[in-house]
Amino acid sequence: LSVASEMPSRLFKRSRFAAQDYNTDFDAHFLRWMLSDGAGAVLLGGPKALPQANGLRLKLKWTHQRSFAGDYPVCMQLGLTPDRSKSHLDFPAWGDAEAAGALSLRQDIRLLPHLFDVCIHEYADLAHKGWVPERGIDHFLCHYSSERFIPVVDDLLGKAQLSIPRERWWSNLAWRGNTGAASIFIMMSEFLQKEGKRLKAGDTVLCFIPESGRFTAGYMLWEVELNTPVNQALQANFPHKIAASETIANDALPDVSTIAAPHDPATAPQQLAPLLTELASIWQDYRSNVWRTPLLRRIRTRELQSGDYVRWMSHWIPQVREGSLWMREGAASLTGDYATLASLIDLHAGEEQNDFKILHSDYLKAGGTETDISKLRRNPGGEALNAYLHGLAATPNPIGLLGAIYIIEGTGQRIVPSLLPLLRAALPLPPDAFRFLEYHGANDENHLERWLIAVQMALDLDTEGTAQQAILQTARHTAAMYLMQFQHVLAE
Repeated sequence: LSVASEMPSRLFKRSRFAAQDYNTDFDAHFLRWMLSDGAGAVLLGGPKALPQANGLRLKLKWTHQRSFAGDYPVCMQLGLTPDRSKSHLDFPAWGDAEAAGALSLRQDIRLLPHLFDVCIHEYADLAHKGWVPERGIDHFLCHYSSERFIPVVDDLLGKAQLSIPRERWWSNLAWRGNTGAASIFIMMSEFLQKEGKRLKAGDTVLCFIPESGRFTAGYMLWEVELNTPVNQALQANFPHKIAASETIANDALPDVSTIAAPHDPATAPQQLAPLLTELASIWQDYRSNVWRTPLLRRIRTRELQSGDYVRWMSHWIPQVREGSLWMREGAASLTGDYATLASLIDLHAGEEQNDFKILHSDYLKAGGTETDISKLRRNPGGEALNAYLHGLAATPNPIGLLGAIYIIEGTGQRIVPSLLPLLRAALPLPPDAFRFLEYHGANDENHLERWLIAVQMALDLDTEGTAQQAILQTARHTAAMYLMQFQHVLAE
């Protein structure tokens, strides 16, 4: 038995707003007109089934929930003044806190589009892992607080090539309102009452529940089946481990728009959209995990010390020095039709062959003392990545290296620019101690455009149909090892 209820009306009494002469901020007024009271419950029979009329029942195939609370600022909160500078506990009395608006429930509506973005990326990841039937979804119950978000969800699903025709969508928002945690249960109940006669055995019902308090993506997939007795144990339909994200209690985040996937599938040539969609899902997991490493947490909370920065640079210098080497080695391994890619990769390697010198200069300006670069050592993550890329580059036609470049250059284009303002604000270092990070962020966008050309050429030349999977596999492996490099920066 799963139960949920909401009673926000107590927070939105007219008398409370009248006490402030209705002179409150839009974020507080927004929720006043968006939330409704309600309660709902689901009782599951055995095994994991919801009995229905017409000799049918709904069988719960799987649930999936993932929190992104550590990745974004708080979107919905109660207890702070409108500018979030003062807590209700800082006032001499509750009445003073109320008068100052510190006891009003607020939502930062500017963050809401990002909620749907991360949720649809999470759904795309589930689809690519086989959780969603290939034939698609028959009925889509989407919980959204406003009909203004319908085209947002629809557009994002389209970009992910997972569109669900609008005639398959169903919502009771217009007459029940947004009842928060209870919404999906109330929606399911009315859907079955009003649309139950249209259901047939084999139909799928997808419930999508985005939660904006601290961003959470939730999904349930149901299947309609004949209501026949089941005596044997429930088969393991989808033995996937549910992703759970560790949360970090810190809101000192950079602009979330700077950490999107390096390439938007919607703006790329049509034949590249499937590949870029899967790469975006890989990026989503990688970026989220990087944001939780000790190094990034220390940067975000302004606790990073100059010595930490020097240590990070000392690990990174020998890795960057090897970058142009494995790229050239990979270009030399291209044969046959793929040899036409060699000059493009060599050009890219040539532009980056002296980048490690800029990084070494930053290291010295920040207080590093080792002038002999050959004595600097990569950490375990850097060693693993270096060995993997050199090994792959030595194989015939290592097209998968394009997947590695996507992650590496994407880190420079998306993650590094987000960190640079925080590093400058936190560390008492001269401006020329951050030249490499600044250069990386400014130039990697051009590098990624060249990468897009190389990928298109590789797929056009692929006669065996293996290039796309090679790129995806290498991107996954590179993301795992680059993440390991971030994880080991502060490890003794």
